[in-house]
Amino acid sequence: MKKSIFILTLISGLMGVLGGCSYPRNFTSDFYAKNEQRLETIKDDFNRLYNQHPFSILFEEKTFTNISFEFNEDSIKYIYHFNIHAPAFTDSLKAHHYQAQEVQKLVENMRAIQCTWIANVDYYEGLKARRLTQMSVRNKALNSTLKGESYCTLVFFETPQPFNNKGIFLDRSDRKRRRQINGNVLKRVNDKVGYTITKKYR
Repeated sequence: MKKSIFILTLISGLMGVLGGCSYPRNFTSDFYAKNEQRLETIKDDFNRLYNQHPFSILFEEKTFTNISFEFNEDSIKYIYHFNIHAPAFTDSLKAHHYQAQEVQKLVENMRAIQCTWIANVDYYEGLKARRLTQMSVRNKALNSTLKGESYCTLVFFETPQPFNNKGIFLDRSDRKRRRQINGNVLKRVNDKVGYTITKKYR
């Protein structure tokens, strides 16, 4: 009897450890469905401001008060670190001719949804120039006991993308090649949005 109880306890313990090593299978689809409007608004606001004056934003720590802001001036990039509540952030935005209030609103919207990073990536599809938006999200549901913290990286494409029967995005020029972000396979949320779970926030 004691042996049976020990075995059941051991199995239960192993299941708990294994459960702590993974994240909910439907996390991304559920998270996106729940927050679609907020995510799309952040993406659209970012791209509207980016088209006026390119930049990217990275939150540096879990309190979401300090950021790295990348100013793009012609072909030169400058990265500065700010407390988002400090006057220096507003002053620098104005000095570099950004719409300070609009950028600060974007930052607050990112903070509210725990979006740690947003940036645009230019690439070519055939001979046509394309752009995608990458956005990383922190969420406690992605943390595990053994593996620590993970991030969900969402990728927003301009046009619908091909994917296989497993929901993995494929390269348009080579349908046998799977699309990847930093070595991680890009899976489908919908035809224009993909995701991957990664240990890196960008």
